[in-house]
Amino acid sequence: MSISSISNDYYETLELSRDCSQEDITESFRRLSLKYLPKNAKDDNERKVFIRKFHQLCEAYEVLSDINKKGIYDIYGLDGLYNGVLDKEGNLKGGYKYIGNCDEIFENFMGNTIPFALVNDHEIMGDEYNYAFGSAFGGQKQVVVTTLPDIHIDLYCTLKELYNGTVKTITYKKNKLSNDKRTTKSIEETFDVEIFKGYDKNTIITYKGRGNEEKDKTTSDLIVHIREIKNDLFRRVNKNDLIYTKKITLSQALNSVPVLIKTLDDRNISVSMDEIISPKTVRIVKGEGMPVYDKESHKVFKGDLFIRFNIIFPEFIDTEKKDKIIELLKPEVVEENDDDI
Repeated sequence: MSISSISNDYYETLELSRDCSQEDITESFRRLSLKYLPKNAKDDNERKVFIRKFHQLCEAYEVLSDINKKGIYDIYGLDGLYNGVLDKEGNLKGGYKYIGNCDEIFENFMGNTIPFALVNDHEIMGDEYNYAFGSAFGGQKQVVVTTLPDIHIDLYCTLKELYNGTVKTITYKKNKLSNDKRTTKSIEETFDVEIFKGYDKNTIITYKGRGNEEKDKTTSDLIVHIREIKNDLFRRVNKNDLIYTKKITLSQALNSVPVLIKTLDDRNISVSMDEIISPKTVRIVKGEGMPVYDKESHKVFKGDLFIRFNIIFPEFIDTEKKDKIIELLKPEVVEENDDDI
């Protein structure tokens, strides 16, 4: 069976907002997929409605539970997801198509069940993970599925990597089921993690089914926690803004010399100054901060860059020059009136 473009808005299908977490996606799919199980339909008409709804739910979950597909969908929408997008090397990425494998998606999610099985409601156990297949499948025994602990990995990224996006390779140990399907062995797994522009230290990426394996138990997940490495020049604030502290000489400060900055994507920008620069001066450059995804327009914008100044004073000035500077900078005397006190 091949089905394409069955859902128009995956978040709406799963009754979620666009700032939902992976846990929200999992919980919503569990709730709605059980609600619209085709085998629970009361009649043929309702069964047709349930089947279509079930396909929509499975397509939405297949995309949103995969951080790579979700990232492309969030930024470029359905068009980018279906047709693919070009990366910075000019290679086409993406090109997703839902192939109608809802039974496989649901079975992998729940551990062991068949959504289209013609069984009665009373044959479904109270715990959604524990199903009896009923007489339609020869009276098979109830299968109890236990989930193994997830594997958690800290992935350290530079601010430059989080600004531009990149792919990082991780290596981790996991228990893998042997060919006899009974025993397990410890192996070292290598996996590529795609870092999208704008990820931060609070980003958590879940890869379902890439964790530990064991007989009669649901394979656990690999959960990657993004960790941000401190940058010597830029500091991230408010999630999508950047602070850059520029060292300048006292002469440059007095002459309002333009500020030259090399950005995190290796561009050189010049910021003009129209005032004498003091230690309290802050210059804001709009649109030169960290990338940020706009939920309404589905476009990527940037936060702002805040430039602060560290003025380097000379270690020594001879007396003659110092006297001239003092005379030049001597403030005008402002007499106070009694009314001002």
